[in-house]
Amino acid sequence: MIAPMASMALADGDPYYSNGINPSGIRTPVPAPIPVPVYEAEWYFRGDFAAGFGGSPSVNVLGANLAQQVLGTSTRSDSFEPSFTGGVGVGYVWGPYFRTDLTVDMHSIMSTKQTVSGLDAFNNATTGVDRTKWMSTILMLNAYYDIRTGTPWTPYIGGGLGFAVNQGTRNIDYTTATPGGSFSTGDRSTQVQFAGAAMVGFTYEFSSFWALDVNYRFLHVGGPSVSSSPNYASTVEFGSLNEHQIRAGLRFYVN
Repeated sequence: MIAPMASMALADGDPYYSNGINPSGIRTPVPAPIPVPVYEAEWYFRGDFAAGFGGSPSVNVLGANLAQQVLGTSTRSDSFEPSFTGGVGVGYVWGPYFRTDLTVDMHSIMSTKQTVSGLDAFNNATTGVDRTKWMSTILMLNAYYDIRTGTPWTPYIGGGLGFAVNQGTRNIDYTTATPGGSFSTGDRSTQVQFAGAAMVGFTYEFSSFWALDVNYRFLHVGGPSVSSSPNYASTVEFGSLNEHQIRAGLRFYVN
């Protein structure tokens, strides 16, 4: 009677075998569970939207200024800011502190316009509009240094180098009641210019797959030049765009 009671006591009170019987009678500790390793995602996709300010490039008319030649003094108006940029990208995490990504951004249309009105040599009312538009597709390779805090918040600094594909379009419309006096001309061009950027911002990881990215970016894009047509020695030349941007976007991590 004593032996069965001792066995039951041993089975119930044994911290290693509280719900079973050790057939050998020797206490053997249960092996500790093997921890499951947690791997940080290496690849991510991103989408961003930005609003830009302070980027008012210079505008020069080289050669013949048709608007001024026809009627004299012209009025110029520019549409450079606020600007908007949207883009997507793919990135790779090289380690706890270093990552890179390749991004493609579309910059909103910027434009400059010269307007003239008055009387021509025959005292007929005339108007003239010389409008030039510029849109950029920006491709850039970026690198970042993440400052790990041990929390979902991660500040970072970064920089990027690449190029911009600038598409320019110029249209000149001159209208008058004098027979044969009205005309329209225009031209378009596509040019590749240097682009660069510097960023400082932070990310907030609200899950293992998604993170919010907010940053300030200084963007530099070389400006294009657009002629009026092969028949006129007139070219509108834009200076470089140096823009301050506030960007926000999402990152999606994949293993």
